[in-house]
Amino acid sequence: MISLQQEFSRLGHQPPTETGTFKLDHTIYPWNSPIPLVIVEGSSPEMGKQFGKATKGIIGKVVQHNVPILREALSKSKLKEKDYLHNAESAVSKFTESEFLDEINAMAEASSVSYDSLLLTNLNVDILTTLRSRGAGELFSCDFFSAWGGATQTGSVVAGHNDDGGRLMDQFSVLRIAKPKHGRPFVTPITPGYIGYDAIFNDSPFFFCGTALHDTMKDSEVMNDAVPSWFMYRWIGQFSSGVEDAMARFNSVPSMGFKNWCFTDSSGTKIVEATPKHKAFVDFRTKRKDATYISNNTACDELGSHIKKVKHPTSGDHRFASMKITLENAYGKIGLEQGMQLLSDHYDASVKRESASENTICMHGEYSGKISGTCRSLVVDFSTPGSLEVAVALGNPCYGYWRHLRLSKGLKRIEGYNPEDARERELRGLLAA
Repeated sequence: MISLQQEFSRLGHQPPTETGTFKLDHTIYPWNSPIPLVIVEGSSPEMGKQFGKATKGIIGKVVQHNVPILREALSKSKLKEKDYLHNAESAVSKFTESEFLDEINAMAEASSVSYDSLLLTNLNVDILTTLRSRGAGELFSCDFFSAWGGATQTGSVVAGHNDDGGRLMDQFSVLRIAKPKHGRPFVTPITPGYIGYDAIFNDSPFFFCGTALHDTMKDSEVMNDAVPSWFMYRWIGQFSSGVEDAMARFNSVPSMGFKNWCFTDSSGTKIVEATPKHKAFVDFRTKRKDATYISNNTACDELGSHIKKVKHPTSGDHRFASMKITLENAYGKIGLEQGMQLLSDHYDASVKRESASENTICMHGEYSGKISGTCRSLVVDFSTPGSLEVAVALGNPCYGYWRHLRLSKGLKRIEGYNPEDARERELRGLLAA
């Protein structure tokens, strides 16, 4: 169990002050502070209004960044924006929760952007990874591991996820802690403006995340009248009681996404690789069979006839190989702290040595001239009865501030966070501005 007396830490660095906290000025967010917390509760429209008000300035920038790119992609694919949005709305209402659309509307009003532009922004990952008019390439990446049994310190499940890809706009993520009127209390590191994102956990406890795929799917696999990815993460993360319940939900509805979906609870992990029309289980494990992992590699031969291979090896292939070696080296030691170290690792399997690059788990695209890399890291430890221990860092985890939290059932207690702390109040002020 990790001590929460020091709220923030940096791996491999001395803390910037004697108290191990951070100093705020106008340049500090997002790269030199802990990830900001935004706590919302109530109905979906109430949570949307609260979140929009708290992150108004960032939502405007997120929309401004996304909309021109997405409209260009739709235009080149000869798809009308109005029709595309209508199909998404219909799928969300039919298969998940119509109140999610009310939440987006309330968020848009609170942040002074239009509903249509914010809804379009929430479809960005699906437009850019499924429409053939624009190759998303490695704009979306991510890495995931889960360990249990002999691989971990306690035998309980420990899982971790890196959000890798383009720096804009993921570098401005916040940690949204939500207590909804319906469903389960949940937590998600999220880009302001999004309804859901690629890592979410609730108080059951259940953890749901995903990784993009660098291969592309064939045009015959595309579905424009299915549940968009950010909505899928939110729906399953908010309403599922565990892996089996979540997978039943996932299999009951059509999904726009082309990715690896990772389902974890205290019993273990299942990974599903899926196009909108076909699914297969991923079964990559370490040699002792008590850890699993995935990056952006296409893992299932069963999907071979439904995808188009890009040139390999990709950075995802190399990070997948790096993850395997790093997990084996950490065998028996994995807990919250070791999970943080693992997600911060710079072993590059392509050159067989420590060398921070786009091929390392802690991804550094800047060394290849790209504005990309790891934008957020998250470790979840299921070992403490009645609570969930998490560590989350914004930016590259090798030098980012890790925020340590212990969350009770129902999220009634959040240890490691004091909203009245002057530094937290100032961080919230910077966020809103």
